[in-house]
Amino acid sequence: MPKKRQPKEIWMITRERIWLRDNQRCVRCKVLVGLNKCHIDHIKSGKLGTNEDNNLRTLCIRCHVLRADLRHSGMRAKAIAKGIIPPNWRSLVWEDHELDNET
Repeated sequence: MPKKRQPKEIWMITRERIWLRDNQRCVRCKVLVGLNKCHIDHIKSGKLGTNEDNNLRTLCIRCHVLRADLRHSGMRAKAIAKGIIPPNWRSLVWEDHELDNET
């Protein structure tokens, strides 16, 4: 998440635009994901991140929580409790360079 959030009304428009651009699919595992279920991920987050389209991508919740980013660690416990990821999730973590190799 960049240091400055978009107002909710603008974020909802941005979110749908990115989801449509990514063909309503997770860009990592290619699963079809509904707008209400998808996560719009900031490729670069924190102080370096922006809300520009080229820094955003659609991910399913599983791929999002398994992304190698310390900012996502809080989501993992909830994902384990909901059965989205297994308790032995560490071997499933992925890095952005892996995604680059798949495209």
